[in-house]
Amino acid sequence: MTQIAIIAEKLNHHPEWANVYRTVDIYLTTHDAGGVSDKDFELLAAIEKLIGQN
Repeated sequence: MTQIAIIAEKLNHHPEWANVYRTVDIYLTTHDAGGVSDKDFELLAAIEKLIGQN
C-alpha cells in the first residue's frame, strides 16, 4: 500500500482503498470526471508494473 500511495501521490491521484487482513481493494475512479479517466488507467499501469503483472 505504501508503494502505491507514493506512486498515486506523484500522479496527483487519490484512489479509494480498503485493507482487510492480507487483501487490499483499490477503487480507481476520478471524482472530478464523474467516473473512470485516463488518470485511472495511468495509475493502474503503474500498479500492475509494481506488482509484476506487466
